[in-house]
Amino acid sequence: MENKESITILKEVAALLAIQVKRGVSQTTLIKELSDVGFQPKRIAEIVGTTSNTVRVALHHYKKSSKK
Repeated sequence: MENKESITILKEVAALLAIQVKRGVSQTTLIKELSDVGFQPKRIAEIVGTTSNTVRVALHHYKKSSKK
């Protein structure tokens, strides 16, 4: 179990570092990228500093626009 927790922490650290590197990128882009690497909406909301509903809406709009 400890190994799984370590991997989770490493993924979160990598995502946070990526966010720092990409400052100035839109919140929607950050939400999409965090989702792409496997973060759940609730955790994305905590990282980005918004609500999980905002994350879900952003992902819905992104998926809808990418289908066009």
